[in-house]
Amino acid sequence: MSIRGSARAFAPASVGNVGVGFDILGHALDAVGDVVVASRSDIPGVSVTGITGVVADLPTIVERNTAGRAVQSMWDDMQPGFGVTLAIEKGIPLGSGMGGSAASAVAAVVAANALLPEPVDLDGLFPYALIGEAVASGSVHADNVAASLFGGLVYAYAAGDGDVRNARVPVPAGLQCVLVHPHCEIQTRDARLALNADVALPIAVEHSANLAGVILACHSGDLELLRRSLRDVLVEPQRAHLVPGFAKVKQAALAAGALGCSLSGSGPSLFAWAETTFARDIATAMSRVFASDKMACDVWVSAIDAPGARLTEQVE
Repeated sequence: MSIRGSARAFAPASVGNVGVGFDILGHALDAVGDVVVASRSDIPGVSVTGITGVVADLPTIVERNTAGRAVQSMWDDMQPGFGVTLAIEKGIPLGSGMGGSAASAVAAVVAANALLPEPVDLDGLFPYALIGEAVASGSVHADNVAASLFGGLVYAYAAGDGDVRNARVPVPAGLQCVLVHPHCEIQTRDARLALNADVALPIAVEHSANLAGVILACHSGDLELLRRSLRDVLVEPQRAHLVPGFAKVKQAALAAGALGCSLSGSGPSLFAWAETTFARDIATAMSRVFASDKMACDVWVSAIDAPGARLTEQVE
């Protein structure tokens, strides 16, 4: 096999948690993402040579950079006999709740993998991307990483004993995701501090029922069950206050026909699932609420069953 000199990979943004699946559900967004160019180097090891795009003031020290750390863990295991440089182009805003840390790690391992004489499959890249994303979140969380890497709606869980689970969940036909990102920032670590570790039994039961209902609805295509179940009673009540105007934006989405609406990841972005017919109206309704509060925002409408990371360019 010929040796490639460089490779360019795109990894999509993602919706983490999907309301009912805290730390275990995620889905890709095909409208925005991060790009990493990996280039073969005669200098051993991994280096981050530049960061551009909507976020440029991120650390380039490998151990503190999600892309760098992901590829470093990969290089430590595989010992390819050459170095690699990483140039990162951020398309996902920092602290947006859109899986930006995961996307950088995923794009990096996909690009670097293409430089290897014998590239591994996506399942083989998954553990390395998890290690990279943990640099930002403080611990291993698989939902955004799996969604960005594999695409679609995924169940993904990294247990404390090293057991990492990952499975694709079918998406009913004719559904889209509306993602609205207000121009404010919430760091994942700070958002986790807002959570109470103690959960009342009735809340735990209702949360379990909603999670089961969403999974069953996705398999059966029962949109009424999906509408009744896509409700976050566990995390959203504890984090909603971090997002200015959250309640009004959510109500606007539901009034416009959304099947459900909640925080994307740790916020401040909100997502809404909707039948395609209503998606654009829902996007308009949500953005108007932010505009009325003098809050600028970005809006995307995406397939839920969106493709995951992929190579966009390879140079021999």
